Amino acid sequence: MSLTGGDVFYRLLKTPVRSYLKWLFNIQVESNPLTDLKEPYLLLGNHVTNEDPILSNVYSNRLIRFIAGDANQDHWLKRNLLAMLESIPFAKNTGDAKSIRALVRHVRAGHPVGLYPEGGRNWDGATDYLIPSTGKLIKLLKVPVYAVIVKGGYLSRPRWAAYPRKGKLIMEIKHLFGRDTIASKTPEELQALLVEKLNYNEYVWQRKHRIPFKGKNLAEHIERLLYVCPSCNSVNSIKSQGDKFHCSECDAQYGMNQYGEILGCPDFSDTASWNQWQRQFLPRIIEEGFCFINEEVLLSKKEIGIKPWQRDIVRLTFLPDRLGIQGNKGPEEIMLSDISSLSITFQDVVEFYLGKIKYRLRFNPRRHMSVKLFYDLLGTILARKMQ
Repeated sequence: MSLTGGDVFYRLLKTPVRSYLKWLFNIQVESNPLTDLKEPYLLLGNHVTNEDPILSNVYSNRLIRFIAGDANQDHWLKRNLLAMLESIPFAKNTGDAKSIRALVRHVRAGHPVGLYPEGGRNWDGATDYLIPSTGKLIKLLKVPVYAVIVKGGYLSRPRWAAYPRKGKLIMEIKHLFGRDTIASKTPEELQALLVEKLNYNEYVWQRKHRIPFKGKNLAEHIERLLYVCPSCNSVNSIKSQGDKFHCSECDAQYGMNQYGEILGCPDFSDTASWNQWQRQFLPRIIEEGFCFINEEVLLSKKEIGIKPWQRDIVRLTFLPDRLGIQGNKGPEEIMLSDISSLSITFQDVVEFYLGKIKYRLRFNPRRHMSVKLFYDLLGTILARKMQ
């Protein structure tokens, strides 16, 4: 197997990047079967930091070509770096046939490939819903499957947080499926096994290890994620500052410590259990009706195949059946039933398609509704329409 430009670039960067990341995250590797593998394989894992693909690559003996969301292609530096490392662009929450063909091509060339079945970075510390077609992809590629379980990554870099923390990050790299298992199982059986093997809760691990994750303003912007108050059940009422947050309706006071524990809440001590509980309110919120008005939201949109983005600062009104947009370029009304390929990117960006036009809304946690509430409500409504 001949070396590609990506392989050469990877070999040049691997040692210095690994040294930097080991210092940055205080990394410990529990097990690592990737150091001796010569055959192609598929690497999966829980997705908790932006650096996850790099972390996996610097502890592999070869360049792993990772699937990367197409939002990473918008910045020239990221676009060129990802191209040099031969990453595979993918439109989130769509059946991107071009990306699947690229995965197959790399496997046939003897290259390892990787992706994150959650589809994006985890929000609350517990493994999220896995993309249901992952079992079919495993069956299609027909190569051994490995997984990287990152422990301490979520507490080091909570997706909702304003600032990082410094604690410890432990990588457990393990074998999941061999060729014989893949051949003998149906895609549905592989999917069920994958859900079981990738199941991980950061707080269950943390309760055993009690590792401090030190940083500043530990609760800042937690309202990106938490949107129902356990004390009074108010919706979209959480406000944060520093290490504390509160409900603007009942003035219940909460906090967060260096172990990632929520303080002052008798019902929940972590974001995973709080988030699981609050999602039960979504059907009721929809049935009772709602109207969320967000002033000065950054709207970007473009047609597929057209490079320039059209940008505007708009007034966004979110109703159970439509989005109302009022900006400098005039009013627009989007029926929720016409929306497809909904996804959430980075910390504050929600993307979707309306026909051939891609929309991108950027929320501000200080000024707008909870980005996770917007995404969860819209996702629930769209899922109902597909039933």
